[in-house]
Amino acid sequence: MTPIRPWVLGAAAVLLFVIWSNSFIAMSYLLGGDGAPARFNWIGLTVARFLPAAGLCAVYCIGFRRRESWRIVRAYPARLLLCGSLIVPGYNLALNWGQQHGVPAPVASLTTALVPLFVMLLAALFLGEALTRPRLIGFAVAALGMALVSVAKRGDGPAAYPVLIAVTALAPAAWSVYSVVSKPLAGRVSPLLWTYLATAVGGLLVLPLLPGRTWEQWSALDAPGWGALLYLTIPCTVLGFAVWTWLLRHLPAASVGFTVFLNPPLTTVSKYLLALALPATFAFTIRPLEWVGGVLALLGLAVAVRPAGRPPRAGRRQTAAPPEPRADPAR
Repeated sequence: MTPIRPWVLGAAAVLLFVIWSNSFIAMSYLLGGDGAPARFNWIGLTVARFLPAAGLCAVYCIGFRRRESWRIVRAYPARLLLCGSLIVPGYNLALNWGQQHGVPAPVASLTTALVPLFVMLLAALFLGEALTRPRLIGFAVAALGMALVSVAKRGDGPAAYPVLIAVTALAPAAWSVYSVVSKPLAGRVSPLLWTYLATAVGGLLVLPLLPGRTWEQWSALDAPGWGALLYLTIPCTVLGFAVWTWLLRHLPAASVGFTVFLNPPLTTVSKYLLALALPATFAFTIRPLEWVGGVLALLGLAVAVRPAGRPPRAGRRQTAAPPEPRADPAR
């Protein structure tokens, strides 16, 4: 396999998170988060985004990799059903509900940056990975930051704003469980094929929500709404998942995981620029306490997920330690 130049990988990662960071703004726009008329409610947006995405993923799996897809379905039916429920309804219903009820796009983006932290805790519980002191300290600092964000609107925002933050944080929790459940399959199945199969299954799970009001919202969509919805469906979901798995093939997982820290600042910058350019459509309101809490949360995450130890200096021989045993829940 021809090695990919580092600048190409870096540019792909930045481009991916520019696309993903703006997804929170598109969701907020469709849900009426900036005072504009809402095109969807939280259920309708999940269905309208993921039914087409699931169809495109199914076309790839059936049309181009049918035999391998069928083998995966037969080998891991329960795991695939669980992952589909986590990656589509689990993640998106929680995120969309929070944004519809008052969580702004930059704060919603910040909660999704908690994925590495949740994965770390779940891996310690179920995969036997070490939970070191720096990780615990990082968790405490990040938790403090999120607590500050959750109380930032006390007195001039929704009375239940901490509850809104907690529900929105269920989205990265669902994605983290999906990541941990999928991890034992690394090396056994294609990551892209597994992700597309899970997305297709998740689309089937939300199909019963289509009739009624959801269909009415979809059919009444205007041109800007269609643009935002197509942006969420194709670049953010179908193409975004493909680029993410491609990056995982060519970079260490820890390096790719760090790119999730790009999401909150890129979302904040995009929302600020859009509010300057289109003040009648977009509003930028982040309180000082939310800034402080966001910085603390990202700082805690950086401490928690940073690689342990330092690389050995050139010319100095190192004695290799025996590998630690790691539980394999797939056995």
